[in-house]
Amino acid sequence: MNKQKGNFFLLPNKIFDEGLTPMEFVVYSFLTSRSDAKGMSYYSVPNIAKYCGMCENSCRKAIRGLTEKGYVDVSERYFAHSRQSNLYTVHKI
Repeated sequence: MNKQKGNFFLLPNKIFDEGLTPMEFVVYSFLTSRSDAKGMSYYSVPNIAKYCGMCENSCRKAIRGLTEKGYVDVSERYFAHSRQSNLYTVHKI
């Protein structure tokens, strides 16, 4: 991801040519803005949905679409045999 110093992030203009749904666009943008230098984000679905202004089911659908299109990889995280929030790896467009 193009990380810059300050309170902003960059997305390439090409993102508008990718055929993302509005929900996918918002979730991709959020995950991009909250990812680390390796493109990884640890937010839970309820938090992603809250920040993106959508219900959790819509958020899950958007994440599923981004995963199917190859823009995001999802890995389950466990701590002490208890499932934690997923790890999202965001790929550059």
